[in-house]
Amino acid sequence: MSHQANDDFTTDRDRVADADAAVAIFDIAPSVHGDAAARKMVVAAVKRACEQVGFR
Repeated sequence: MSHQANDDFTTDRDRVADADAAVAIFDIAPSVHGDAAARKMVVAAVKRACEQVGFR
């Protein structure tokens, strides 16, 4: 089994939590128990979180 180097890889011990990092929190219950408008609001919240907060 060969091992290829990946310059983007950071080991767990080298990862440091960003004190200013934001975590999006939203209620997804309306996507299950709500009507179409409620589901659209949940989708919009997830979209906004993905676009504005993002993933690291």
